[in-house]
Amino acid sequence: MKKLFALGKQFLSILFLFISLTSCKLREKLVYLHNPVGDTTQVVKNTYSPILRVDDQLSIMVGGSDQEALAPFQFFSGGGANGGAQQNMQIMGGIHYLIDINGNINFPVLGFVHLAGKTRLEAVIYLQEQLAQYVENPVVNIEIKNFKFTVLGQVKAPGIQTVSTDRLTILEAIGKAGDLQITGLRNNVLVVREMNGQRIEYRLDLTNKSIYNSPAFYVCQNDVIYVEPNFSANFQGTNFQTYTQLGTTLVSIFLSVFTLITLTK
Repeated sequence: MKKLFALGKQFLSILFLFISLTSCKLREKLVYLHNPVGDTTQVVKNTYSPILRVDDQLSIMVGGSDQEALAPFQFFSGGGANGGAQQNMQIMGGIHYLIDINGNINFPVLGFVHLAGKTRLEAVIYLQEQLAQYVENPVVNIEIKNFKFTVLGQVKAPGIQTVSTDRLTILEAIGKAGDLQITGLRNNVLVVREMNGQRIEYRLDLTNKSIYNSPAFYVCQNDVIYVEPNFSANFQGTNFQTYTQLGTTLVSIFLSVFTLITLTK
């Protein structure tokens, strides 16, 4: 009996040690933005600004103090009793322009204006400079209306996401997809990006703060984000689960018997 008691005590010690080590290791793999002890990663301020591309749909609002001078640069709805209200609504909502295959939009009076390859701020400044020839102190605001990206793999809601902002982080993008599943590999997320006709791949470790410094930390238009399955996912639906359940059952039986023996001693 003493030998059995000593053996059981030894087994429990090993089991608790194994659970503790496994829990710590599992936490490191699951927790986002985790810095290991001694890691001195410096976070660099990211000055990302989205680049306008072909097929971007832009909402452009033009304003200024002289409404009469601005009139030629705005498309208005038809007249009628509610003409003024319709006109004001369209000015407030902006007018939508599609960047064509040549990188241009067809802007009133100015004609074809090349915006592809410019950042949103550069496009605003450029249009204001062009309009300054006709309007005093013009104000321009540009928004990308069809900013979209795709999230695939081990997330809760894979698919194409369309958002109203053009400054979105990789963490926010994954949040839009419902976050990663427990079976998702967090330290090797793939981001596929098309730039100047070429596809570039980035690998991100979501468990480390070093992603702040990655050029893929901010999502670009039409990015594809793929989350690979981790080790545990590879065994789903296989005999591994059966063996695991059997092992758990045997351990439970052993612990129950050991507890009864200890209490009746």
